[in-house]
Amino acid sequence: MAAVGAGLVYTTHVDPGTETETRTVSSLTVESEYAYSAEVTRPNPVFATGTVLDDRNTFFTRISPELDVEVATRYAAPSAEDVTVEMRSTLVLRNVGEEGTVYWRETEPLATETASSVAPDETVTAAFDLNGSAVDARVASIDEQLGASPGETETLVRTDIAVDGTVGGVPTTRSQTVDMTIDRAGETYTVDDPGLQSDTTEQTQEVTVERSYGLLRSVGGPTLLLVGLAAGGGLWYARRKSNLELTAAEREYLSYRDDRSEFDEWITALRLPASVHDRPEAKASSLRDLVDFAIDNDTGVVEDPTTGCFHAVAGECVYTYRPPHAGSDDGTTAPDGDDERANGAVAPVEPAESQQSSETGPEQSELQPTARPERAESVGDDGTSPPDETDANERDANDESS
Repeated sequence: MAAVGAGLVYTTHVDPGTETETRTVSSLTVESEYAYSAEVTRPNPVFATGTVLDDRNTFFTRISPELDVEVATRYAAPSAEDVTVEMRSTLVLRNVGEEGTVYWRETEPLATETASSVAPDETVTAAFDLNGSAVDARVASIDEQLGASPGETETLVRTDIAVDGTVGGVPTTRSQTVDMTIDRAGETYTVDDPGLQSDTTEQTQEVTVERSYGLLRSVGGPTLLLVGLAAGGGLWYARRKSNLELTAAEREYLSYRDDRSEFDEWITALRLPASVHDRPEAKASSLRDLVDFAIDNDTGVVEDPTTGCFHAVAGECVYTYRPPHAGSDDGTTAPDGDDERANGAVAPVEPAESQQSSETGPEQSELQPTARPERAESVGDDGTSPPDETDANERDANDESS
């Protein structure tokens, strides 16, 4: 956990690395719209002469044949300089078929406006008049000259706008086209207002930036590291405290149990003849030392089921290890033993006293069964297999009579 937290902290706060991202270096928005109205020029019972009709999009051709049009353009940008706005309005007459086929088309310039050093949000306008009667006459003249118009004749005002300058420190050019259609139907005409038209242009570039991470990783990494360190420290303290609470006798007993489990296959449980204990005895400081000694001398290790001691017979000596008791606080070993230990090896000492004849009665002279009968062997006086049971009983009887 601590390692994962440390990795997250390092990659998030120390060396987050880099990544490539796309940044907008300049942004330009161009907005354009039409405004129109018609003045009443002929007397009529409804509208006074000179009234400006600007609250509608349908007008009467007879009383207000001229449409006053104004197109306004402005731009928005964070910063700009040397910006020029150019506007060109054109009257477009065309005859279009059902599938979009243009049979004929004619254009006429209406207005041109150019403004320099235009600031952001500054409005540039172009104004002109569109005479409906003149438009109708021109269309009729074209039809007459062509002899027919197979499609539908359309009238529209097209304004082309160009904005050119340095925007956000980057040279930028933006063009926009806005169409306003006029539907003529006999004594009336209707303006199809396109409304406000807005177009935005962005210029981007690839930049290399330091990688950033979210709040979860930025906070979670250090938190995970601290939790891991706290858990590791607590575990270390618990283990250390546990080790300090063990006494020397407890640690010795645990070491013995580990050796007993590890070398189980080298140990045979049986009772050695009493005569074996008449030999000089050497004491091993640990069961591991005794097993190592037995392996080196090609002999076996015997566990006495009565005393719990371990023996190995080699040459003229018997080598013994007496294990500590589980509940002993002073390092007391199995009975019938001396507490003196050689450090890490086996060492010969003075011959041990002969065992009392009462310990080897006929009822105890037989070999004890083991968990692995096929390995149940004992060692005689000379390191070889002992005689059969009858001979052992006779020898025990002689020992009693003596």
